[in-house]
Amino acid sequence: CFIPVFILYIFLFSSPCSVTHLLPSILQQPARTLTYCSLRKGKRKTVKAVIDRFLRLHNGLWVRRRAGYKKKLWKKSASQKKRLRELALCNRTQCKLLDKMTTSFWKRRNWYVDDPYQKYHDRTNLRV
Repeated sequence: CFIPVFILYIFLFSSPCSVTHLLPSILQQPARTLTYCSLRKGKRKTVKAVIDRFLRLHNGLWVRRRAGYKKKLWKKSASQKKRLRELALCNRTQCKLLDKMTTSFWKRRNWYVDDPYQKYHDRTNLRV
């Protein structure tokens, strides 16, 4: 019962149940592109994706938008759209990780005129 190699190859690698196309993503190491030592000044650098996606409150919490809050709104119910409009708080480990990925410049307090997040910057009885 001899099966030609190319038929066996086609059967193994073109099957819809094949797992081989998932291997490169499994073997790839996750990367957190944090620069520990910059080339010009030798200082840590902020990961710009954190600044674009998150907002740091002065009490140390980080706020983010919900995933898919502006995608395919025509098919979502009103309650789901309302839930997506609300901001989400990051948990303790996420806040610590995001603090490591930013420099002290982004952790200082900013005073903005008519800041919509003003009441959230100072929280009482809050353990982070």
